[in-house]
Amino acid sequence: MSRDPYADGLGLVVASVDLERALVRVPFRTENSNPGGALHGGVAASVIDASTSLVARAGVEDRPGLEHAVVDLAVTYLAAAINEDIVAEARVLRRGKELAFVEVDVRTDAGKAIARGLVTHRSGESGGPDRQLIREAEPSPVDDEELPGFVRFFTSAPFMARLGIAARRAEGGLARTVLPWQASNANALGALHGGAVAALIDTTGAMASWSLVPLDPRNKASTPALHVTHHAPAHDEAVIAEATTLRRNDELFANEVTVRGADTGLLIATGTVLYRIVVPA
Repeated sequence: MSRDPYADGLGLVVASVDLERALVRVPFRTENSNPGGALHGGVAASVIDASTSLVARAGVEDRPGLEHAVVDLAVTYLAAAINEDIVAEARVLRRGKELAFVEVDVRTDAGKAIARGLVTHRSGESGGPDRQLIREAEPSPVDDEELPGFVRFFTSAPFMARLGIAARRAEGGLARTVLPWQASNANALGALHGGAVAALIDTTGAMASWSLVPLDPRNKASTPALHVTHHAPAHDEAVIAEATTLRRNDELFANEVTVRGADTGLLIATGTVLYRIVVPA
């Protein structure tokens, strides 16, 4: 963790780790927030990812050829942390031969519940070629020439600006974003950090939702739930996220998101974002 550029950028501090529990703190930083001082949901997802990796790996004897990765992450957002430090407590629910199932609570110093995560972590060997399947790469999509005005609220938010996320499309329940490769978004192994991928999926799903409502400063929005499945690591290339709003039910927007390598077309992750926009009557 001490060699992890992305975790260092968050300001993550490891308070304690043992075989069953990890405690991680993130002091408040403006660069981790949305306008108004509210902690960005991608930060909470990132801390859930990082604390899971700590406690999962603590219970595994390392050996050559062993790969460690979060393979599935589900987050439920309960409340906003505004100008406050947060603390994540990760607890192992069960360890199997390769998989560890971990529950994570994220709270403020005052004890207010911010988010809860349920994460599956794998520590195992990749296996031979007969145990691998990688779908053929897909061509990069064509970007839109014009973007709606609300996009700047996403790309100019401190946390999004630090990651470098750029919008390429946002219309009719469809959105596309690009996360350029930069070392500060990498983990200690030089791959794109899973927390950055989760933040990208969250943001792209939100943009697709916003493209379906009139721009109104009275609108209030949040992500109640995020689910990410990681398929392959991204190394030394930008990634492209594409989101589609599958259904809108009044204030709720259900989105699916796919993340691929910009150069290779490799499938990096898939996810779903349940987004809520309260639109005044």
